[in-house]
Amino acid sequence: MDVEIRGIRPDEADAHTRAIGVGFGEHVDDSVVELERAILETAVDGDRFVGGSATVSFELSIPGAIVPCAGVTSVSVHPTHRRRGILTAVMRRLLDDLRNREAISALWASEGAIYERFGYGMATWSTEIEVPRPHSTFRADYLPSGSVRFAEREDAMKLMPPVYDRVMAGQPGWLSRNEAWWNMRFVAHDFLHDGFGKQYFFAVHQGPAGPDGYVAYRVKVDWEGDHGHTVKITELVAENLGAYADLWRFCLDIDLVGKVVAAPRSPTEPLWHLLADPFYMKVTLRDGLWIRPVDVGRALTLRTYGSDERLVLGVRDDFCPWNEGRYELAGAAGGAECRPTGDTPDISLAAEDLGAVYLGGMSFRQLARAGRVQGDPDALARADRMFTWDPPPWCPQVF
Repeated sequence: MDVEIRGIRPDEADAHTRAIGVGFGEHVDDSVVELERAILETAVDGDRFVGGSATVSFELSIPGAIVPCAGVTSVSVHPTHRRRGILTAVMRRLLDDLRNREAISALWASEGAIYERFGYGMATWSTEIEVPRPHSTFRADYLPSGSVRFAEREDAMKLMPPVYDRVMAGQPGWLSRNEAWWNMRFVAHDFLHDGFGKQYFFAVHQGPAGPDGYVAYRVKVDWEGDHGHTVKITELVAENLGAYADLWRFCLDIDLVGKVVAAPRSPTEPLWHLLADPFYMKVTLRDGLWIRPVDVGRALTLRTYGSDERLVLGVRDDFCPWNEGRYELAGAAGGAECRPTGDTPDISLAAEDLGAVYLGGMSFRQLARAGRVQGDPDALARADRMFTWDPPPWCPQVF
């Protein structure tokens, strides 16, 4: 492979971002280049960028804690340089570099089959919800719990982060945001336009103690059809059911609208149980956040477990062989303990499967039924008691 894998210099950030766009079949506009410069390894053939990746330092909410996490994004290779081992080399350098920095890595997979090769497992589900306005009536016992008001972008950017952070503290799968990421989150790039307005509307819910929820959405205007405009909710965050219900009701009652769509949302959305007739709510289910244990032992000690039991895990890891081995895990509410052991494994699994169950949303028995995890019924049940978490994880932001 006659290609150099190296980090980029600050003055190469723009060229790097545009080169990544080519790998995804996109022309990256100037606004994206400017924003990504604030958050940015790459492959070089001569003086040309032909692929690469980027890592972003997040904090990730996991069961019982918020911990450092390396977010992997912008992984691509130019069509002219496929099948040369460039992607493998980029991921090799990336994970070698992360080994002594982070215990966990996360990404959204453009193609899941690619990232399983590198030890990432599908840890959350993501849904898109579509509700036709004529069938959006709530149950008769619904009563508003507060008020909703519009906020200009500048005001919203001050009101939304505290609400988000408070919800994140108890919701596995959420990622921290600095100012640059808040700006990135609510910019409608040209390649994501899809007929929706490029400017966001922001509305904030005022509860008894102050702002406790918000929604950010765009509108696709349709004066010609019979079904009206479409509201697309990019993010709806609420600290309690009252704020959640009021914000959904606000969006469903916007004049001239025929339907409301929202993504990404949780697969256990409370909206199912608020609607008088959920039959008409359309839900599309797909993969969400993928997790990779970069350091298995450390990763297992970071989270909280649902029962004080003992489990021996036999872990296979072809891409990061330092993780290969047997681990004795003792779960406890006050802090888990994990150590290498020579004992016979209760459960055998690959690193990507450990990533899948890590946030508590996928079960060991579920993976065992798919032939991915090996263990007897008692061990699988014990593992599920330890790892399963409520609320189940989901991630509200693709990165």
